[in-house]
Amino acid sequence: MTTLLALLLAQELTDASFEKWRDHVLPKSEELEWAKVGWRASFWEAAVEAKEKDKPILLWAMNGHPLACT
Repeated sequence: MTTLLALLLAQELTDASFEKWRDHVLPKSEELEWAKVGWRASFWEAAVEAKEKDKPILLWAMNGHPLACT
């Protein structure tokens, strides 16, 4: 068996390898910390809330594809 064929067979998704692959692709808890932030979809709502609470605003703005595939 060639090395390439062995590598492809080793990565095949089967009933036996499912849990390993599932655990590999699911995000870890530390990778989900961003979801705990109280993000606002509307800048205006964020500005009103920030003024009421006397807190700063983090404005995240970008132009283009989020993976830089433009």
